[in-house]
Amino acid sequence: MAFDPLPGGGAGCRRSGSGRLILAARHPSTGARNPTIHGCGRTGGSKDGGVRTMTTARSATEQLQSRLALLATSLLIAAALALTLLAAPPLTAAVEPEMAGSVQVAGDSIAKLLQRADRLGLPFDRLNGVAASLDDARRDNPDIVYLVVADSQGKPLYGSGDAFRTPGANDTALRKRWAEQLAGSATIGPWLDTSLLIQDARGVRPLGTLHIGQRAATVEAQLRELGFDLLTVLVVACLTALELLRFVMAAMVGSPSAALAQGWQAAGQGDFSRYLPSDYFGGIGRLNAGYNAVIAGLNQRAQRLREQLGERFEHSLAGLRFHAGGERPTLFSGAVDFMRWPFFLLIFADSLSLSFFPLFVESFYSPAYGISRQLTLGLPISIFMFAWAMAMPWAGLWCDSLGYRRAFAIGAGITTVGLLLTAMSQTLIDLLLWRSLTAIGYGLVFVTAQTYIASHTPAARATRGMAMFLATFFAGSLSGAAIGGILADRLGHRPTLLLSACLGLLAAVFVLRFLARKRPGGTVRKSLSWRDIRLLLAHRPFLIITLLAAIPSKVALTGFLYYTAPLYLQALGNSQSAVGRVMMAYGLAIIAFSPLVAHLADKLGRHGWFVSIGGFAAAGAMFAIHFLDGTLGVALAILLLGMAHAIGVSPQLALIAQHCKDAVAEVGQATATGIFRLIERLGNVLGPLIAGTLIASYDFKGAFYGIGLLTLCTSMLFTLAFLWLGREQADPAEVAP
Repeated sequence: MAFDPLPGGGAGCRRSGSGRLILAARHPSTGARNPTIHGCGRTGGSKDGGVRTMTTARSATEQLQSRLALLATSLLIAAALALTLLAAPPLTAAVEPEMAGSVQVAGDSIAKLLQRADRLGLPFDRLNGVAASLDDARRDNPDIVYLVVADSQGKPLYGSGDAFRTPGANDTALRKRWAEQLAGSATIGPWLDTSLLIQDARGVRPLGTLHIGQRAATVEAQLRELGFDLLTVLVVACLTALELLRFVMAAMVGSPSAALAQGWQAAGQGDFSRYLPSDYFGGIGRLNAGYNAVIAGLNQRAQRLREQLGERFEHSLAGLRFHAGGERPTLFSGAVDFMRWPFFLLIFADSLSLSFFPLFVESFYSPAYGISRQLTLGLPISIFMFAWAMAMPWAGLWCDSLGYRRAFAIGAGITTVGLLLTAMSQTLIDLLLWRSLTAIGYGLVFVTAQTYIASHTPAARATRGMAMFLATFFAGSLSGAAIGGILADRLGHRPTLLLSACLGLLAAVFVLRFLARKRPGGTVRKSLSWRDIRLLLAHRPFLIITLLAAIPSKVALTGFLYYTAPLYLQALGNSQSAVGRVMMAYGLAIIAFSPLVAHLADKLGRHGWFVSIGGFAAAGAMFAIHFLDGTLGVALAILLLGMAHAIGVSPQLALIAQHCKDAVAEVGQATATGIFRLIERLGNVLGPLIAGTLIASYDFKGAFYGIGLLTLCTSMLFTLAFLWLGREQADPAEVAP
């Protein structure tokens, strides 16, 4: 292959007689050929052409990722559905024996009492006080509807319960069941009848049978509960697997492809100074080893030439870049999905306690604290939100200073310790302290993830980037709340919190393993001052958005969803699993509607109107309970609130980012985000306190209506301010203070 000089000088490739590729450098001005470096050099072409090639490669990679994700998602859903259908029959068959076993202890106690009477020689059919003992047993076991002691012929001798005394208990089917003298359980009409054989004192002959009656409707309710649990696990498994799939696809296809394209583009421009990252998954990244071998060979030859030529080296190879000896700079291609998965995992971990946390707090309540029960239940939530809010600006500062990787890992570690100590709390003071510690780590993770996603999202897609952040947050939140309710029903509160700590630690491990060591771009602040806060507060649009839109939305979120709704659903007789399932509606609405609304908001550019509409919709959600009472009404209100926040929350930060650019650039992007979240989180702090006060004065519905009126008033003020600023055709944040 003949030597092909590049336009304007530079490097070209030719093949030697032995077949080796030789890189020759030509000085741009003299055209003189310089010493050769074995390897591969520039291929020519303009910079614009390289950019176009890189863009085309990125587009093809995104299409490949989308198709693979669609295929994997379809297979995943089909497999999960098949597994659920296969698991349902054996689980359903186990419900009835499980219910029968739940009354086994009470039945054995009564049988032993009757055997003791036989040992004393008392006639089995003429015992005194048996009915009273049966009444006591029923009183201690509310699930038991009737207790009947029949003789060896199936004739009832003693009984307790209205079902035994009413004619319905004497129907033919039930008498036939008693006459069969069979041990075990069977559904007879409206009853689940469990039979226990009563042997004489020597265990030789049967004295009779003890029949324990439970409502068959309870079995049906348990089956429905089991079905809902299976469906919940299916939904959560799909959401979790999809988040993990995004991470794996980014690691195997997206990020290696982008890094490889950047590497070839740099090499085409004469930059041979950086290597591609190591491959962990065996995907496209396997090509990196060959590329890195070429780069290493070129740099070794360049180093030898540098030693031979001395000062002439830089002049002779002008336009080409090599790294210094002993260095190995790596070219990373940051992927949003590298942050999404560990962020999802940590939010999932902390949210495991959402559906039962007010009930967990109730176990620490004592009148000796001098505050009402309602305020006590809301106090740990408010303290958590307050500590979270206070940590926000400092979290932004730490993120700017430490970099994404270290900041997230430290935050996840603090959260893990806080969750572990929360599970070990013994007093209310302990609980408040450890929840505050958890909130500090939580805030650091929150700001780090949000800043990472924002910095890796183009400005034209800012709202969609925030929608992606919110979708990940609420996917983790709803999944954790739903699974946490199921685990709390079966394991208890403290073991579930211990599991939360383990998952938080796993999130830290993921970030340390896969996120690149790099700091956020832009201005890095050495310290946080009140001047930073005043600089942002000096912008009138910033005040309008935070005080009239952001804070009210958080009041509704924590006051209604995190505090009032779980307590009200529990008061309606719902299990913790059911509470978690109902709370899923909020996150599902966010996930379903937020990306669509964000795309529309970016397309229309009317972010302020979306914030206003979302506020009015949130107010309307609080009044849904007036038209539809009970659990269904609460579920509808939660769903509508999720839709409202999908409309109105995502554009809020986009308004700040677009129209406070100078202030944001001066304080640092992460620090500005932290200050905004600090003020916004005041609503999180006030929400449970407002709701607790309203519940104490006006009951649960009064709390719903009160939060709705507050949201309605602030939404009207926001809209009036929006109109008053005279920006009907643009965002309100464009107005200077």
